[in-house]
Amino acid sequence: MCGGCCGMCLCLCFKKKPEEVFVKPRMGVGPSSTTPKNLILYIHGLSAPSRAVWMAAKAANIPITIRYLDLFKGEHKTPEFAKINPDTTVPTLQDGDFSLWESRPIMTYLVSRYGKNTRLYPKDLQQRAVCDRLLHYDLGSVYKTISEYMYPQLFQAKPPDTDKESAMRKTFDYMNRQLQGQKYMCGDDLTIVDISMATNIALIELRNYKLDTWPLLSTWYNRMKSLPYWAECNAGLYEWKSPMMLE
Repeated sequence: MCGGCCGMCLCLCFKKKPEEVFVKPRMGVGPSSTTPKNLILYIHGLSAPSRAVWMAAKAANIPITIRYLDLFKGEHKTPEFAKINPDTTVPTLQDGDFSLWESRPIMTYLVSRYGKNTRLYPKDLQQRAVCDRLLHYDLGSVYKTISEYMYPQLFQAKPPDTDKESAMRKTFDYMNRQLQGQKYMCGDDLTIVDISMATNIALIELRNYKLDTWPLLSTWYNRMKSLPYWAECNAGLYEWKSPMMLE
């Protein structure tokens, strides 16, 4: 979630606001027979949850219109947007008259209703339960420990906190163990779990924090970064990387 959720997210904005983007499915794959007609995704480019949903739509070949909200300018606090999402957070999905926010429910909804690649969020209930467990872990540990370690440095100019770094490293230990004997977090197939976790981990690049201590995790992260839509969906992050690295 982003949009003032921790008192620091208002700093997250593009240097130059991109134009509205319509994300088309890749040639020859296409969405399921239940074709979305008016899907709109409101995002912010540096927001990890926003980047995750955009990546999930790309991975599932779901056509969707991307609309950027500049949080720093308060574009998410307008009366018009509050009618769509009373919590005024991003990402937010509009599917006709239906609105949904929070990245993980959005991803599960999109893939379940419109995605052709069911491996992203398996229909088998046991496989899906594993995905759900790790999505909860992602929210409660991956997103939490990384943001608590990184945000004070990036947006409050505070030095690294060793206790918060220790908590983050324990999360990385867990993720490294999870990858033993498999390519992705839930097995050998890419799922929305990988997408969500990878966009969270990407934040550490703003401080050039390395994953060398966790070889399986490092290999997995590089595999995620090699996805054909990674660069486009994470452009908002990399716009901010260079000035942060100069400090």
